[in-house]
Amino acid sequence: MLNVGREDESKEFKESTVELEKGLVSLTAMLNKHCKGEVLFGVKDNGDVIGQDIGKNTLRSITQSVSNFIDPHITPTVTVLTAEDGKKYISLTAEAHDRPYLFKGTAYIRSGEEDRKALHSDLRRMLLSSGDMLMETESKNQDLRFDELFDLFKSHGLTVNKTRSFYNSIGLLNHEGRFNIQAEILSDQNIHPLTVAIFNGNDKTSLLMRRDFSGHSLLLEVKSVLDYVETMNEKFVDVTGPARKETDLFDYPAFREAWVNACVHNNWIGQIPPSIYIFDDRIEILSYGDKPYWLSDEGFFGGESMPVNESLMRTFISVGLSEHTGHGVPVVTRAYGEAAYEFTGGSVKVTLTFPRKRGASRYRDSTLPSLKENEALVLEAIKAHPNFTLDEIAELTGLGRSTVGKIVPSLRKAGILKRKGSKRDGEWAVNENR
Repeated sequence: MLNVGREDESKEFKESTVELEKGLVSLTAMLNKHCKGEVLFGVKDNGDVIGQDIGKNTLRSITQSVSNFIDPHITPTVTVLTAEDGKKYISLTAEAHDRPYLFKGTAYIRSGEEDRKALHSDLRRMLLSSGDMLMETESKNQDLRFDELFDLFKSHGLTVNKTRSFYNSIGLLNHEGRFNIQAEILSDQNIHPLTVAIFNGNDKTSLLMRRDFSGHSLLLEVKSVLDYVETMNEKFVDVTGPARKETDLFDYPAFREAWVNACVHNNWIGQIPPSIYIFDDRIEILSYGDKPYWLSDEGFFGGESMPVNESLMRTFISVGLSEHTGHGVPVVTRAYGEAAYEFTGGSVKVTLTFPRKRGASRYRDSTLPSLKENEALVLEAIKAHPNFTLDEIAELTGLGRSTVGKIVPSLRKAGILKRKGSKRDGEWAVNENR
């Protein structure tokens, strides 16, 4: 007797089409979980093929039931199979992506070999995991311009035609031909600011600085944030040993991937853009939504590609902000481990911990309340290496030489820093009382 294996999250066995409705429940449950499924009729639960009678209307009855009872509409494949002993059985397969799928008005979810009714939270996550919402939700502003977006396209060798057909091809129009939310966030009139907030200490008790990037296409704002945060990366140089050793405050490629993914996969329908929070000991990147409902943890951390906003991802790839789908998560986890990701209450937080506290944090106390970020960073470097030249201080801090050249005279004028000895043989001294 032929045995076809065992049931799982993509395969269900029924002894005959007498159980057709139960089989269709399983099919919708599998579609909601994995976008594909197969139901075999004429097979026992243990996988043994026992066969079933197939009349002239049997296959038609299956396809009509699928059409009548499953919503949205799917196009299944119904095939008669024959085992080696001549017994016939039926394969019903389908692959579709317009989730959630309902059987007689009810949604089901596949869990192992079982089907269960979907909870309200399941349906909500399914809908949030669908890029159709971003594409189909109409923008309140229909007077949109895309000069910044098209300039980016042209700079990457892409041809631009300011026609409705072209707008549709890059995902800016919904099915009614109206500008959608994707068009809104990519337009010159994008109203959703991206925020970088810097805090004193390891919590949000004391806000030091807040920078909003707004008034431009999302793509330009994402690039501006990347450039801004990159300038805050510090390079620690250990010159005490026989070999010079350099360590960055944070892994910039990992930060870049985490930030781009946060902006691509964010739930833009909720009108809350992603943000970056910088503390003395870490960076947190917060976006809203969740990993795709049907994507397992193993698939997520393995780099399996299931972008929530697929059309938006393609646009990011087109302008060089992302290399390819599925690339970002492995880059982050290689540097910081899977623990860097936290999924809570409809949000995703990525935490990049620092190998040591940020340099500027050492001078944020009551004695030096007026120091700015870069001033504190330069002061710490000088205190650690009083005989360093300004070029060496610039290299040590990761700041530009011209920036250091402006900060040092300012600190000297304030009486915080002074020079002992000549320019060639002297050294710097920090006035701790100031």
